[in-house]
Amino acid sequence: MPNRARGNKSKLPTGRPVDEGVPATRRRRRATRRLARAAAAAAVVVIGLTGIGLGVNQAHAAVSAAVGDSTSILDGPHAAPADGLPVDASVDWVPLDARTDTAPVASSTAGWDRGEWEWLIAWLFPAKPVPVDPAPTPIPLPDPTFTPVPILIPDPAPVPILIPDPIPAPIVVPVPTPTPVPDPISTPDPTPIVADSGAPNAGNTGVPAGTALTIHDGDLRITEPGTIISGLDVRGMIIVEAPNVTIENSIVRGRDLNGPMALIGNLGGFVNLKIIDTELFPSTPSPHMQGIYGYNFEATRLNIHGVIDGIHLTGGNVDIIDSWLHDNLHYQRDPNHGGTPSHDDSIQIQEGSNIRIDGNRFSGAWNATVQVTQDRGDVADLTFTNNIADGGKCSINIAEKDHGPVKGVVISDNSFGRNTRVDDCAVIAPSSTKVSMARNYYTPDDALVQVRAG
Repeated sequence: MPNRARGNKSKLPTGRPVDEGVPATRRRRRATRRLARAAAAAAVVVIGLTGIGLGVNQAHAAVSAAVGDSTSILDGPHAAPADGLPVDASVDWVPLDARTDTAPVASSTAGWDRGEWEWLIAWLFPAKPVPVDPAPTPIPLPDPTFTPVPILIPDPAPVPILIPDPIPAPIVVPVPTPTPVPDPISTPDPTPIVADSGAPNAGNTGVPAGTALTIHDGDLRITEPGTIISGLDVRGMIIVEAPNVTIENSIVRGRDLNGPMALIGNLGGFVNLKIIDTELFPSTPSPHMQGIYGYNFEATRLNIHGVIDGIHLTGGNVDIIDSWLHDNLHYQRDPNHGGTPSHDDSIQIQEGSNIRIDGNRFSGAWNATVQVTQDRGDVADLTFTNNIADGGKCSINIAEKDHGPVKGVVISDNSFGRNTRVDDCAVIAPSSTKVSMARNYYTPDDALVQVRAG
C-alpha cells in the first residue's frame, strides 16, 4: 500500500479521497492519532527548549514524564481513543513499540545516544498498524451421525427333526387251511365185526356192533393200575398214567387243542397198555391232533382216521394188529412244520425195538404208511408182515439220520398199492440198512417189490 504523508488526503486510483468510504469510527481513530502525534511533537519542542536551559538529564526526565503521560492516549492495542470514541473491534492493533514495553533508560552523558533517538522517532512516527485479519469464523460441522454397523447374526441351525423309524407292517401268518375232511359223526354206530370178512375195514375194526356207549365229557386221566375203560364215548383226551390199563369197545373224539396232543397218550410208557376194538376220530379237526402217542402198548382192531399221525411211537415193545388206519388229516401249510405241508403218516417210529406190525390195512397218508426217523434214538427189530399198504410218497420209508443202520428189519408177505407219489416206491431205505424182503407184491399186477435205495 502507498505511503501517505500526515495531513494529506491521498486519492485512490479512482480519484476518490482515501478517507472516502472509510467507516466513521475508523476516521475518528485516525484523527485521534494525529492529535496525539501533534501533542508529542509539541512536547519534543518543549523538551528541547527545556533541555537547553536545564540540561539534557533533566530534559530526559521530563521527556520520560511526558511519554508516561502520553501513553495513556493509547493504553494497549485495543484502548479506547482519548476522545472516548469506540474502537473498531474488527481491527487488531499492534503496540506502539513492538520491541520493548519500557522506554530506554537515559544515558548519564550530556546528550542522547542513538538508541534514545531511535526510540523517540519510533514513538513520534510509529509504523502503520497492520490490521490482522480476524480468524475465520469456524464453519460448524454437523455432529457425526452414528450409523450402526449391522451385526450379522447367523441364522440358527435348524433343529433336526427326529423321524421315527417306520413301524414294520405286521406279518400276517395265514391260518392253515386243512384239506377238507368229512364231518365227524356225532355218535356213530359201532362197526360190527364180521367173521372171516377179510382185510380190516369198518365192519371188523372199531366198536363192535350193538355196544351201548356212555358219554364222558372232558379228558379222562387214568392213574389207577389195572383200570378198564369200556363202552365210553369220550368227548376229550385219554391220558394213561398207570400200568396194566385196558381201553376197549369205546370211541375217543378229543377236543379243541392249542398244541400237539394224542387222543390216547402213553408218553410215560406205562407197561401192558391194551387198546382193543376202539375208534379214534376227532370231532374237531386240528393240525395238532395225533391218534396214539407213546410206547409199551398193544393195539388190536382199531379204526383210526381224521388225525395227522395215526400212531406215533416214542419207544418199543409195541404190537399193532388187525387195525385200519386211513384218511389222515393233511394241511398244505401246517404250523407244526413251518407252514409247509403236513408230514402225516399212518405210523411214525422215532425210537424203539421189538415193534410188530401185522395184519393191518393202511391208506390215505400223505407222507408214508410207516416212517422210521430215529429222531430220538435207535430203531431195531422191526417186523412188517401180512399188511395191505398204499399211498404216501413211499409206503415204507426208513431213514438212519445220526444213528446208523436200522437193524433187524423184516418186510414180508405184504401187498402194496401203486398210489405212491414216487413210482414203484413201496419200500425205500439206505443201502447200509439191510432189509429182509420176502413175498411182497404190488397189486393188482403181482409184481415183486424191490427195495429202492434212498
